[in-house]
Amino acid sequence: MKIINVEIGKRVFKIKNCKSISSVRGLMFDNLKDKDGALIYANSIWMPFVKRKLNLAFLDKNMRVLGQTIAEPVSFNFKTWKIYKNKNARYCLELKDTKVKIAKGTRIKVL
Repeated sequence: MKIINVEIGKRVFKIKNCKSISSVRGLMFDNLKDKDGALIYANSIWMPFVKRKLNLAFLDKNMRVLGQTIAEPVSFNFKTWKIYKNKNARYCLELKDTKVKIAKGTRIKVL
């Protein structure tokens, strides 16, 4: 697992870089003690086996924010059985901090 640093505004986050097949796993089964989230190379995700709510920022090919939402882990409640997606996105940045607000159009920098 490779950890990258991602800058959002003036904050730097330690992010799991999920390229290729690891994009399917994302943060499933992770405890998030040593990282702040994951960068998924896809435009949709779902949340089975994820232990907490996640802040999702969908990014275009230039790493600009297209939209942001809070995702719920899958549970026995059917309302949680959903796929989060943005058809125009190339990436999804998953953050464990659900209070981070990222304005649409903000460019995410990989350091």
